[in-house]
Amino acid sequence: MSTLARIRNRSGLLLAVIGVAMLAFILGDFMQSKRSGGSGSIYVGEVLGKDVLRQDFEMRVDERITNWKSDPQQNQGGNLTQTITGQIRSQVWDQYVRELVMNNEYSKLGIDVSDDEFFELLQGVNVHPEISKVPAFQDPETGQFDRIRVLGYLKQIDQDQTGEARTRWVGFQEYLIGLIKTSKYNSLVAKAMCVTNEEAKVNFNEKSQNVTFNYIAIPLTSVVDSIVEPTKSEIKTYYKKHKANYEQDASKDVDFVVFSVVPSTEDDAATKLSIEDLKADFAVYEDYDLMARRNSDNTTERFTFATKKKLQDPNWTELFTAEEGTVIGPYQANQGVYRIAKLAVAQNRPDSVEARHILIATQTISSDSALTRIDAIKAQVEAGADFGVLAQKNSDDPGSAIKGGDLGWFSEGAMVDEFNEACFTSKTGDLSVVTSQFGVHLIEVTKTSKAVRKIKVAFIDRNVDPSTETFNTYYSQAAQFAGKILNEGIAFDSLVADQNLVKRSDSKVTTDKQSIVGLPNSREMVRWMNTAEQGTVSEVFQFENSYVVAYLKKTYFEGVTPLEDIKEQISALVLKEKKAAHISANIKAADLATIATNHGQTVVSAQRANLSNLSLQGIGYDPELVGSIFAINVGAISNPIEGKNAVYVIEVTAKDDAKNSGDFTQQKQEIQKGAVAYSNGAAYKVLNTEANVKDNRSDFY
Repeated sequence: MSTLARIRNRSGLLLAVIGVAMLAFILGDFMQSKRSGGSGSIYVGEVLGKDVLRQDFEMRVDERITNWKSDPQQNQGGNLTQTITGQIRSQVWDQYVRELVMNNEYSKLGIDVSDDEFFELLQGVNVHPEISKVPAFQDPETGQFDRIRVLGYLKQIDQDQTGEARTRWVGFQEYLIGLIKTSKYNSLVAKAMCVTNEEAKVNFNEKSQNVTFNYIAIPLTSVVDSIVEPTKSEIKTYYKKHKANYEQDASKDVDFVVFSVVPSTEDDAATKLSIEDLKADFAVYEDYDLMARRNSDNTTERFTFATKKKLQDPNWTELFTAEEGTVIGPYQANQGVYRIAKLAVAQNRPDSVEARHILIATQTISSDSALTRIDAIKAQVEAGADFGVLAQKNSDDPGSAIKGGDLGWFSEGAMVDEFNEACFTSKTGDLSVVTSQFGVHLIEVTKTSKAVRKIKVAFIDRNVDPSTETFNTYYSQAAQFAGKILNEGIAFDSLVADQNLVKRSDSKVTTDKQSIVGLPNSREMVRWMNTAEQGTVSEVFQFENSYVVAYLKKTYFEGVTPLEDIKEQISALVLKEKKAAHISANIKAADLATIATNHGQTVVSAQRANLSNLSLQGIGYDPELVGSIFAINVGAISNPIEGKNAVYVIEVTAKDDAKNSGDFTQQKQEIQKGAVAYSNGAAYKVLNTEANVKDNRSDFY
């Protein structure tokens, strides 16, 4: 049940506690309803002057989410959060826009894939790599691509009455045709990349030509700020001259307070009592594993045998000599977690075993087929065949197959449960057939250590979570906070200070940001900010176990950043320029030694510069300074040069001769390779810009 529903069900309590905040609720609901309504548009964006239907976009998102849920490599057993959903939407949007932009370009250029061409890439001499690596199109014995399997698959597609097989194939075909078109386009762009002999020559000299120089550096910090303090006029002049450097996207600053919901002492006592009530049933219930899974908040833990020294919970020591069925607890297993633990089984088992196995994976064949193959291999072993040789020929576990299936020594719990149980209950030489998540195994235990007493402990954990009453209490605190601002006109910052709360902030929040800093899954708050005006206070948001009240502090409009927002930044830049000018104006001498003496510095000698490395020893990254050094003639002393942190005077003592003739083929090839790699991404960036993409997703999500 949602928190709001819980609160409404306890209306009597609310009337007594938060009547003063009723206006906040009303205004909050009103603002929420306005946000939920969206813009009323059915279009989520525009590409190349054509509207993108929200329905089409959401169908693609739903498909990607379905794929995410069904792919363990992507979801890694986690839940689909708001953040992940936002990431998926962004990925789908980028892919959708790219598809629309590139299909338009393919059409203009006449890039297509004919039926004959596609069929040839499907099963011809030069089959496409995406086809050849599909497991269903490979010989299960050799792993090699089998054209007959492709044709056989295509012939039986329509035998699937559900139509799923055809749908999957059509999707794969569209994906493959897209790859082929992309490859053709990239090839066209690559062929347009041309490198001249002059470019190759310049590239060669940039890498090979060195300049040796002496210098002095007069740090900008040697000038006191008060001597060259920027005037208002100078700051304005600099701002007008460099406006192009201060373009900004539309964004907003927000302050907020968080009311984190934590369990009360009553919640703690109720949790302890609830798990105490399970203790008697847990002691007599035979299927302890089932009862634990049904009643525990920790459903991922494995119950394994362990010696006394290896028990994972120190409280279980007293169970080691107890009778089977004994239950202890409840006790605190961790902060906020109560546990009851049961001695499920006590046995004498090997401390560790050595085993080998043959695995027939079930990713590409059915479990029945894998079991049939394992039974046949087992019969060969029982008839005297070498287990190791058969493992090398048949096992789908490459790590052990190369060693004849040998897994070495391992202790209890190192393997998945089914595999572990077969190994630790078998005698040396026994052959066991076991099915696990990886496939079907034929296992032979080759050695066992001495049997020792082990116990298996099953347990039930209960987390101490806030109750509905506790949530209501914190909600009322947040609502009263918002109500005081709305009803009594108290300033946000003043109320934060009066109530000794911690104010948090996030700055330059754009419309498409998925979450506020420090608030996971808080896209709802960003959507409120998108439509709220500066100075507005939000209703109460709930993000996981926290209630949040936000204050929209500042709005930044798209375009040039106003001077008042960057005045300090510009002032620092003008100050730097004036310091450099002041130092330069006071450099009077014509030789480095005299200049160094006059300014309390030392001459740094025999330094080297190369255009392929824009950092200088003792100075750091300063590309403009490196370029200036190469413009100085040998034997000449430069005028003062403004660097990042100092004013420099350079004396060039030597410069390698440039190579102006010869064979620059290698350089041309290197530049060509880099240009081709760059061109594919650069070409799309230009096409994307020209497509005038309008992204309206923030109006809906």
